[in-house]
Amino acid sequence: MENSQSPELYIVKRDGKVQIFDPNKIRQAIIKAYRAGGINEDGNKVDRIVAHITDLAKQSPERKLAVEEIQDLVEQQLMSCDPYIAKKYIIYREWRNVERDRKTSLKQTMDGIVKIEKNDTNLGNANMSAHTPSGQMMTFASEITKDYTRKYLLSPIYSRAHNNGDIHIHDLDYYPTKTTTCVQYDLEDIFERGFRTKNGSVRTPQSIRSYATLATIVFQTNQNEQHGGQSIPAFDFFMAPGVAKSYRKHIVNNLSFILDLKSTPSNKDLSSLVEKIAPKLTENQEEAKRVTTALQATGLALDLHEVSHALKNAYVATRKDTHQAMEGFVHNLNTMHSRGGNQVVFSSVNYGTDTSPEGRMVILELLKATQEGLGQGEVPIFPIQIFKVKEGINYCEEDYELAISQFDKALNGELQYKTPNFDLLIESCKATAKALFPNFLFLDTPFNSNELWKADDPKRYLYEVATMGCRTRVFENLRGVKSSVGRGNLSFTSINMPRLAIEAIREAEEFSPDGSKEQLRREARIIFFDKVRKMSVLVADQLYDRYCYQRKALARQFPFMMRNDVWKGGQALQPQDEVGDVIASGTLGIGFIGGHNAMVAIYGEGHAHNKEAYNTLYEAIQVMNEVANEYKRKYNLNYSVLATPAEGLSGRFTRMDRKKYGIIPGVTDLDYYVNSFHIDVREPVGIAEKIKLEAPFHAITTGGHITYVELDGEAKKNVSVILKIVRTMKQEQIGYGSINHPIDTCLKCGYKGVIYTKCPICKSEQIERLRRITGYLTGSLDSWNSAKQAEEHDRIKHH
Repeated sequence: MENSQSPELYIVKRDGKVQIFDPNKIRQAIIKAYRAGGINEDGNKVDRIVAHITDLAKQSPERKLAVEEIQDLVEQQLMSCDPYIAKKYIIYREWRNVERDRKTSLKQTMDGIVKIEKNDTNLGNANMSAHTPSGQMMTFASEITKDYTRKYLLSPIYSRAHNNGDIHIHDLDYYPTKTTTCVQYDLEDIFERGFRTKNGSVRTPQSIRSYATLATIVFQTNQNEQHGGQSIPAFDFFMAPGVAKSYRKHIVNNLSFILDLKSTPSNKDLSSLVEKIAPKLTENQEEAKRVTTALQATGLALDLHEVSHALKNAYVATRKDTHQAMEGFVHNLNTMHSRGGNQVVFSSVNYGTDTSPEGRMVILELLKATQEGLGQGEVPIFPIQIFKVKEGINYCEEDYELAISQFDKALNGELQYKTPNFDLLIESCKATAKALFPNFLFLDTPFNSNELWKADDPKRYLYEVATMGCRTRVFENLRGVKSSVGRGNLSFTSINMPRLAIEAIREAEEFSPDGSKEQLRREARIIFFDKVRKMSVLVADQLYDRYCYQRKALARQFPFMMRNDVWKGGQALQPQDEVGDVIASGTLGIGFIGGHNAMVAIYGEGHAHNKEAYNTLYEAIQVMNEVANEYKRKYNLNYSVLATPAEGLSGRFTRMDRKKYGIIPGVTDLDYYVNSFHIDVREPVGIAEKIKLEAPFHAITTGGHITYVELDGEAKKNVSVILKIVRTMKQEQIGYGSINHPIDTCLKCGYKGVIYTKCPICKSEQIERLRRITGYLTGSLDSWNSAKQAEEHDRIKHH
């Protein structure tokens, strides 16, 4: 028996290094296998195995054996003499291989971050500059934390499903922090009470500039307490008091100045007096008469001409203040970095239904500031703006027909409309044609309506749906009033739908190898639905696990969000209290991706023109809704189905499925899966047809959805097309939609327009191409990951 090291024998390590063969290491590995199985080792049996392997090593070429060869030999010997221990050894070996692969893969990822490679890890978030020092730190932390979460926090069944590519647990790097995804601010409540930050408190703002500035501070502060976006559900309603305060302040100053000039200073408190009279924000002469009469009744020596002059100047000054406030709001949200990697806030604002003069002024000036752009005229990336279209408030057919028939006059503001805010809809179309925002949210679509909404309710915004710009929707509520305000999404996980379809058709072919194409598709359809249900149940359980984990967060982990009642109910908590039921009003999203690719797997073509495929995809999503409803009843939580806004995910699933199933034409042959229920981005359909095809899916994806159309050419040259598309979306009962068109900028000379290869002015090829990635914009296609770049390249234009 050879018990000492033999200098004539060698072992080749996994990294290629050669070391002296040591039989004692083999002996120790076998002994560990026995003990792991709860059996005392037989020394003679172990010695025989070691001796046999040593003899084989001597007979090998160059007297060398690789580590894997030695382990294979150990397995063979154990199987022949002790199969039970062999199984223990095999399981342990496999576990070690998995752990080793993880470490190797993680090191490669880290190396890519260090070298700032242009890879999908570094380009996973188009809003982050991963090559900057803080961006690198964020990416390092993200990758390490994901690994920690998979190993130590997730149940093995969910970790395995995520790692295998059956599902994707979004924001896995934020899992340990217990934070939620997004929230819709009740900004009125926050402003009325004032709010606290880490270093002090902020009083109620007293001017429109302060309102706008503090709104950006709220965005920036709370961004660090959530991993998703932040949204203001009724920006016009919330900013309107700031306009009123600025207007009255200007009136008081103007009246004081006039009285001083007349050498008749007032002994009255003009501020209180003006506050009581409450002059309306208008240039109407009748209002000047009313204010004059009211002032004279108090004994002030002011005539109509003087009061009219004071009000007119106050109006002009207030409009100027409001414009500068909105200009600052937009500039700040595009320049204030809220996280590492130069990330600005994922901010959204919803508006369009406040008919007050103050609310209207806010939105008009916001739209103007958006069209003016940033310092060099750049299109603002944030905030994502959403115009809420509402019948009788900013839309009616009579107004539409009038505007279309005289569109030049409509653009110039020369028409009078029946609805008070139709002119803001026209201005929104102009802004969209130039700056890609706002998107459009349709409040009259049945699933977006609310029976509590009343036109004369000053707080009707509480019952209007609002959305995150990327598409996340929070509205229905098992734990309170149906509203978007003061609530958000807790988390969401997405299903790899193409994989379920691939496996369904293969199982059908296995069960019925001689079946006709129609028979195979019928069987695959049944199998597919069953797999969708089972995977939806898995996701629903995983979301509940995460919710239970999130509930255990302490209020002091989210000092701004809880202390300031951003998430409604948080203010009642003490710092050491668990958040518990405070977040129970949030939503849990069962998401999915690749509906088109899944249908190609089963039917050989997508659902755009194949009615059977269309119905199958629709019914599959209904199966997901059945599961969501079951879990709503089971846990009294707001489960919903989400049309996932896949940025990095579209490439991840595809790469994994191509490796697993090979290249399947129309399914795994591209670098991406098509988003959610969208028809293929390469499908040559018209605008109206695309909207009509996708609209029914909005009603069954109430966790969030979006439909977009791609325009060719410069939209700003034909704004009426935007209005026509908005009308079509409304008529077809779209929930949330956007209109894409190319915006290119020459980085050398600044020319803006559609640029195909070279700048038409200076011939430069340094072109910045602004596009929408999911629901938000990015400053350049270069910041997109490879899958989304490939998808954008394939997008056809709709006509």
